[in-house]
Amino acid sequence: MFELLTEHQFWTAVAIYWIFSAAVSSMPDPAGNGSSGYLWLYRFLHTIAGNITTAFGSRIPGLKTFTLLLVALLAAATSACAARYTVHPGALNKTDSAAYDILLVAETAIDQARLDYKSGHLPAGAKPAFDALIKSYNIARDSWLAYRSAIATNAPAAVYFSQLNQNLTDLAVRIRELEQTK
Repeated sequence: MFELLTEHQFWTAVAIYWIFSAAVSSMPDPAGNGSSGYLWLYRFLHTIAGNITTAFGSRIPGLKTFTLLLVALLAAATSACAARYTVHPGALNKTDSAAYDILLVAETAIDQARLDYKSGHLPAGAKPAFDALIKSYNIARDSWLAYRSAIATNAPAAVYFSQLNQNLTDLAVRIRELEQTK
């Protein structure tokens, strides 16, 4: 359900506004001798609902129907461009795919550091951080392979997931440490 709402953000916002507007419209009018708190709440909510309606309605001078439709289409297109994670082909699930992405980033960092080291552009103090990154990458990769194996064989994957998560976190720390030594 949550995934459905995040993938259709524009229509979710429209539905929430419609519910909000209906709730505000159904509020009873404040009595002349009623509570000042209720009067304030009534006016505040009607002002919010009215401002939203005015902003998207035809009550703004000079706002034509075409402009309103253009804004609505732009808003719909913007929500369609929301960041979504695409699972890699061959991945067993989103965790497997995300772990693969992290390992690719680490591999790229290792390759770049290796080139910098060979060309003499890597500071001498960065060698221990570089070695720690390679060691952490190997551990994280082995952990990822164990997690994939557990998922593929329908074994309980919770322990493997926990270890994979810890190893990927350590890997990210090692990447940052290497970048700080440059």
